[in-house]
Amino acid sequence: MIRKVLLVISLLTAPLWIVGFSTRMAFSDWFIDFEYSKEDFPEDRWGMPDEIRKELAKLGLQAVLSDEGLERFKEARLPNGNRAFREKEIKHMEDVKNFLKIFFPLSYVAFILWFGSFVFLREDRWKALFYSGVFTVGLIFAAGIISYIDYNLVFTVFHDHIFGEYTWRFRLKDTLLRIYPMKFWFDGTFFVISLSLLISLSIILSGFFLKRVYNQE
Repeated sequence: MIRKVLLVISLLTAPLWIVGFSTRMAFSDWFIDFEYSKEDFPEDRWGMPDEIRKELAKLGLQAVLSDEGLERFKEARLPNGNRAFREKEIKHMEDVKNFLKIFFPLSYVAFILWFGSFVFLREDRWKALFYSGVFTVGLIFAAGIISYIDYNLVFTVFHDHIFGEYTWRFRLKDTLLRIYPMKFWFDGTFFVISLSLLISLSIILSGFFLKRVYNQE
């Protein structure tokens, strides 16, 4: 009975920590640099230089990861001296920061539970690896297909559910939309999906390997 409970725990916690880890990897300066280095990355229709956009994008990243970053974000200025972000944009970044303050620690706890289950399962460790990996691949694959079919719908539903229907909708001239165009989020989503699939497949292969080791003993 205990083994079944541990297997269920490993099954349910795997997607959370895998997606959480992959998301944290995307929330990094290097990803912003990578996106802005692409030839097909959308230019600002009002002529803001990419270097300024990239600097503000990194400032936005810091804003959702720390209190100090959020304070710097609030004080950001455009080259003409105007405030870079409206109050609504600042409020949204506060909402994102509060969400991540829950999501990332929760994913760390999920990993601890997953790893703890793996350790205590002993001869059934291969099952924890294999089944949690397969379960995660199934969920991620389904999410990837749905996102590919209609990413705008997925983006809208996610934001409406997490942040409310109106708090994240901005004017085209708002700085957040200019530094984070939809392509940025599309690429970010598929980076998270791809890395999550890679991790999950590695876990599945580890399960196969561990099973062979047990069979040889």
